[in-house]
Amino acid sequence: MKKQRFYYTFSGYHWAPESFRVRKGLLGYPSKELPLTSEERHQVGVLFLTEGREAAAGYVRHIERARERQRRCVMTYGFFAKEESGRFVYCPQLTCRSDAALKERLRLFKKVRAVLMETGGRVTVSGQCELDEKYRPVNVRENTVTADFSRPLRIPMGGQFIRDCPERLYRPRPRHPKNARKNTAPTR
Repeated sequence: MKKQRFYYTFSGYHWAPESFRVRKGLLGYPSKELPLTSEERHQVGVLFLTEGREAAAGYVRHIERARERQRRCVMTYGFFAKEESGRFVYCPQLTCRSDAALKERLRLFKKVRAVLMETGGRVTVSGQCELDEKYRPVNVRENTVTADFSRPLRIPMGGQFIRDCPERLYRPRPRHPKNARKNTAPTR
């Protein structure tokens, strides 16, 4: 099967490199605009105007590879609810990488369990109230769910950007000048 090749479309104003936009697509499919920061758009514009389309496309590929390396899958732990079998309770703020060491994942599990045990495993899901004639709340009730600590659960949270170290700067490869033909005509 032939390797699918993406094409890049650049658009922008010649005198304002920061206005450059980049679209990426496959032949036969609609292209999508790539989200770039203002600094990256400026750099793409400068490279496109000074060194050409290939240097700008190389810089965009560099940005995409760097973002893909920084994207990591994260996860957390939770517990099934006692009241309903399909519901579960977890702390979305407490996460770690899915490929983290066992020691770090155990620390996360204990931390989530400790946070939920502070309230006895009860988590407020919603609240209800009635309003009196002056629109003040009366008969306030909270709907809660209780965590069953005997039924732990691992919850994948999707991908997030995690920067382990600063990314290397992009330096385009210098173009080699074409070899000039030697004049083989006889001189008189």
